[in-house]
Amino acid sequence: MSQLRRCLYWLIIGICTSILIVACARSPSSLQSDRSGSESCRLVQHEMGETEVCGQPQKVAALSPHILDSILALGVQPMAYAETEDLNIQVYDNPAKQIPYIGKWVTTQPIGLGDRKSPSLERLALLKPEVILGEQWLHQEEYPLLAQIAPTLVFSDEQADGQQVWQQDIQGIARALGREKQAEELLAAFDQQIAQARKALQPVLQAYPRVFLINSNLTTYVASTPKSTTARLLKEIGFEIVQPRGVQDYAEISFEILPNVETDIILVLSSTDESLLNPEEVVRKRWANNPLLNSMSVFQQDRVFFVDYQLWGSSIRGPLTDKLILEALPDLLLTTVKPNS
Repeated sequence: MSQLRRCLYWLIIGICTSILIVACARSPSSLQSDRSGSESCRLVQHEMGETEVCGQPQKVAALSPHILDSILALGVQPMAYAETEDLNIQVYDNPAKQIPYIGKWVTTQPIGLGDRKSPSLERLALLKPEVILGEQWLHQEEYPLLAQIAPTLVFSDEQADGQQVWQQDIQGIARALGREKQAEELLAAFDQQIAQARKALQPVLQAYPRVFLINSNLTTYVASTPKSTTARLLKEIGFEIVQPRGVQDYAEISFEILPNVETDIILVLSSTDESLLNPEEVVRKRWANNPLLNSMSVFQQDRVFFVDYQLWGSSIRGPLTDKLILEALPDLLLTTVKPNS
């Protein structure tokens, strides 16, 4: 047994012993009150089984950006949060600036849990959240330890075809938080958002319907991303997502392939090793300085766009992310059909 597991074990034993002593000293009327309060409890299904959750939890730990996006959209604030990478933030005391894109919806000052791939179990144990929410692909292995700290539910937003969509797990997350009505409202609002974006982008759809999406830092790799968040939204709007010949799914490709891709628009989902924030400007400069890439006609005609992978790729993937992208797409793409000045 590891030192951490041993510490958590004795912590749980101590808590359970205290609860037992208090329960034995209670009067029958207080026990009856507890039973009546338990009627608001429910079993919630998730990827690791079923977990009982009571009421509408307020002390919620969100173990990834996707989970944070989902709970914020449902009207719930986090008490603790794990980012895409460890930013060495102890407390998110200015979340609008510290948490990319969706931080402006955070009104609390959540405790930093480090990296989403290895959130701090020690801090979670000290915080004692009412519920911990995570993702299966990130938190399945450490689920037993997380479940010893607090009721823990892990979800998957992946469909059978491998596409990640928040509609896949939003109702489970909502049930865990007692927010089922809000989930239904989000699902209905999405259809309206798509319809609005489709109407606004009709001129682009008619002139330049083919879009090629790549994820790249333009230093070490380029990868096609036909199942990114942005690709999914563009397909919903009506665009055709193109791929290099012989490539069916996500795949790393060479720079030399790019000029041979038959496309009207290229979206570069940009990332860098230098910074989590605003990588698109760095990647734009690298593309402009690359003789092979800057000679492409689509680039010379200003139909290559650089956006931040953190939002436009698959890092966050929630209702608020979709809202931000759908609002930004018309301003971004309608420049392709404006007359030259």
